[in-house]
Amino acid sequence: MSALIQATMKLPSVLLEDIESISSVDCSADSVAIKFGNQADFEESFADWPSSNFILFTSHLGDCDTDNERGLYVVSSVTFDNATFTVTASSKKSTFDEQTDEMTIEYTKPADTDVAKREITQTWFGDFPGNLILNDDPLKKSLSVSVHEPKLGGNIAVSGHLHFSWLKLKATSFYVDVDLGLSASANVKVSAGLSYDNDVYTFSPASITISAFSIPGILDVGPALAFTMGVEVAASGTVEISADLSATISNGKAHIDFLDSKNTVTSGWDPVYTHAVNVSAAVEAQVNPFVELTAEMAVSFLGGLLDLSSGVRARPTLINVFSLNAQFNIDNANNVTIPASTDESCVNGVWFSNAFDFIVTAFVTQFYEIEVYRLDVPIYKSGCWTWAPDVIAGTAKATA
Repeated sequence: MSALIQATMKLPSVLLEDIESISSVDCSADSVAIKFGNQADFEESFADWPSSNFILFTSHLGDCDTDNERGLYVVSSVTFDNATFTVTASSKKSTFDEQTDEMTIEYTKPADTDVAKREITQTWFGDFPGNLILNDDPLKKSLSVSVHEPKLGGNIAVSGHLHFSWLKLKATSFYVDVDLGLSASANVKVSAGLSYDNDVYTFSPASITISAFSIPGILDVGPALAFTMGVEVAASGTVEISADLSATISNGKAHIDFLDSKNTVTSGWDPVYTHAVNVSAAVEAQVNPFVELTAEMAVSFLGGLLDLSSGVRARPTLINVFSLNAQFNIDNANNVTIPASTDESCVNGVWFSNAFDFIVTAFVTQFYEIEVYRLDVPIYKSGCWTWAPDVIAGTAKATA
């Protein structure tokens, strides 16, 4: 972990931890007593320190500050004891937000590490064997929706920048950079005994909270990951449909600007995917399996002076539509336009359209949510499936 803080203070400041010869620091409600271990440094402090109106930074625990935090004391006067090499500063404890004009924080990975470029990193892999039942609606007992042997994996890395001006009473620049990788696969099975309107069934198999990055008393960043697997289902009659989807994104990057959505950009979202679909009967239906990964960062600055959250959401979807004629109501949450059938009906067959859809959304929860990347790829040319025993066997092929 590496962080750089640059602060412009309202008053001249002395960082006591930089003076190695200081043997003890004792703080009270109205003073700070500093004892030096040698005469030379004691005399240098007498010569260089202001006589009043300056800040002492302490990191000596006891009554001065808490663990991993610094105490700030505004000094009104100082006295020097030549016999004991002790400086006593009449002072009052203060805080960063009271004594700072400008502050810039950069948190990033140290340059000499093997992990490139980003600070907060996490790799995960989840294997969830067996069947996950997505539909538990007692009013839809004749509809079964399940996911078989879902697998999830990936990695995340985060870095960021914050500049806050107390003169302007606001952040003047504030952003995070996210590197995200994802691999997911699932087999979705739908068994419908009746007609059902378009519904979405979801399962959230994993939620990961990454160890927070913290500069005590100044900045806290709490990254988290959430996964959702699901399927959109609609059917006009009895049918069984099986759909397989796997998708891998190896190097997605997002630059999320908290203050201006126009500066939020992405790159590297090039998914690699596989797909398959089988249908058991000539009905009108759609089954659209999807996987959704959300990486979110909550940021708190100076105990809530600035408290925001942002993130990036990636959602690959396999869209499958089967229609006996042009009348079936095609709908999907991703607003993908399915190519229209060129025929009013397919004689002895089913009109079929199939596409891979991938959407990346960036958001700052309190301010905006924008689509930053979209990929719509037709997998098969829309056309008729000739209905025959090979369809039942799952070996039917689309015809132009």
